[in-house]
Amino acid sequence: MANVPQKITTLCGFFPSAHVTLRKKPYLCRMNRTILRPCAIALGLIFSLANVPLAAETFVRIDKTRLTLTLLSDGDTLAHHRISCGRGYGHKQRQGDLRTPEGWFTIVSFTDAREWGHDFHDGKGFIPHAYGPWFIRLSAGSGIGIHGTHDPESIGLRATEGCIRLRNEELARLKPLLHRGMRVQILPERFETIPCPAIVPLANENKIEKILELR
Repeated sequence: MANVPQKITTLCGFFPSAHVTLRKKPYLCRMNRTILRPCAIALGLIFSLANVPLAAETFVRIDKTRLTLTLLSDGDTLAHHRISCGRGYGHKQRQGDLRTPEGWFTIVSFTDAREWGHDFHDGKGFIPHAYGPWFIRLSAGSGIGIHGTHDPESIGLRATEGCIRLRNEELARLKPLLHRGMRVQILPERFETIPCPAIVPLANENKIEKILELR
């Protein structure tokens, strides 16, 4: 028990607003005017770490500032593509606000979308084959997903109703590297949209082939 105060202090160091008060048993921590036992603090730390990518995790990162989608694995870049995202700026508040949500989500399903069409309410009416070969649904709600496009010229612009749009041929190459349950991180805008880097070094082909073998 002699080490408990040090552990509490270490855990509370992750919370800059915390004020720590140590006592003899049961060693309480005062944080934001609420008395929490050390086990509760540890639990909160676990939830915080759930929103941090693990070192060996393969996940998708979508950057709304640079308008890019990057597939990362253990520090390596497996794929990197330009995208189009929602015309509205900021975190999605409700369906129809034309914003792309921000935060951590997971891939829920893959749907063949070759026969899907949509009216984007841009004066062009119903567009057949509007979603390209696949619609990859995310756990973000409001029908948000990653999909292809009928309009490759829109890639690199803020042109969607909230989804993430890729060129069809790039989506077809990306899809075999993804799986249900894979995490997707959507970064918020940090400032006005800027162009993505022209060249991004990718991982070697052997690593990509190993991932494909596991699918």
